[in-house]
Amino acid sequence: MITAESITLKDDRGNWLGQIIITNDGMFASVTDYGNFSYAWRAYGDNFKDFLISINTDYFATKMVTGFAYICLNKTIEKGAKLFAEKILPALQNYLRAERNGG
Repeated sequence: MITAESITLKDDRGNWLGQIIITNDGMFASVTDYGNFSYAWRAYGDNFKDFLISINTDYFATKMVTGFAYICLNKTIEKGAKLFAEKILPALQNYLRAERNGG
């Protein structure tokens, strides 16, 4: 079973930095003061949290760019957002409807 955890990050003074969602199958998603990024690792070892602790900022930044680059490569961001919306929103809506209807 896939489980998700929501983590609210704050700086040393208690100011909000962002909300992070991680799943036990290797997905990272974020909404932050520094941008909204996501990536899914499918080969991370035995424990995703341990994996995240072990990586460095350069590697992490490269993966965040990889996820974002698909949208920007050879197309406008608007076209990328439209494609994302066309593919993701209907699937999410179908899932939520089925969940609401008990199936």
